[in-house]
Amino acid sequence: MAEIQGGNPKVDLGLKIFIGIDLGVMLMIFLHSQFGLSIPWVTPRHKLNNPLAALLVALFLRGLVNPGYRETWLARIRTVVLNSPQRLYLLGGLLAAEGFLEFMWFRAPEDFRWNLNAEQGYGTHFSTLQLFLVGLVVLICSREEGPDAPLKQKAPWYLLCSMYFYIGFDDCVGIHENFIIWSQKFAPNAKAFHFVHEWLWFYGPFALAVAAYLVYFFLKRFMGNWKLIGTLLFALSLWVGVLVLEGVAKNIVDPVSLDASRFWIGVEEGFEMVGATLFLFGFSQHLIASKNKINR
Repeated sequence: MAEIQGGNPKVDLGLKIFIGIDLGVMLMIFLHSQFGLSIPWVTPRHKLNNPLAALLVALFLRGLVNPGYRETWLARIRTVVLNSPQRLYLLGGLLAAEGFLEFMWFRAPEDFRWNLNAEQGYGTHFSTLQLFLVGLVVLICSREEGPDAPLKQKAPWYLLCSMYFYIGFDDCVGIHENFIIWSQKFAPNAKAFHFVHEWLWFYGPFALAVAAYLVYFFLKRFMGNWKLIGTLLFALSLWVGVLVLEGVAKNIVDPVSLDASRFWIGVEEGFEMVGATLFLFGFSQHLIASKNKINR
């Protein structure tokens, strides 16, 4: 068990209790949803999204207040992404899970648990956990700059880490969905505005700005390592492809047919999941290169 070193024992204990309760709640919701187990207070409207988001926030906060816990788990993650065959098992497992989720989407699209478009099913939960892991790996990458590196040198890594955390959190609790509700309420008759999914008007410009910054950061930070740059840029292009597919979905793809809509939703979600896996692969390559450089 990780010892608290310079942390806050009372807050840490409170977070441990909360995490335990939250995991219990998630287990009951899962058993009710997946197997139909009758649990008095659990109803079909209860989903795993909010408890999962709360769990990840609590784990992150526990890492802040308990340095021993934080260092233990970051070291474990670093070991997995640095060493074979653990790294290959992780990446292979992620790809296998993505393939299974895609298979179940086409096999049972009406089942909300496997609906990749509903953001209340296992696909969303998987993506949230995956992006949380990518964010932690990026946090580990920031440490490769050295303990005495100035904040200016580490800040891009912190920004990148925050981006992955936020995207995963947004996926889980549906922050962007609120933009659709607000826009339909305040501008119900603006046909041009509602031509695409409304959240794109708010997130689209920001996402493109982030993409441009990432291209700049990747080229500047990894100059000379063209395989790594290529991997990260390909992952980024898949995520840009998600925005493009979202943009054409509402009034171009969806009206064609239900099958066409399902197919392109599968492609879009596949782009998002595989892109995240490629980001993870790319950053693990950076960690391996840094380790090899130190060992020379």
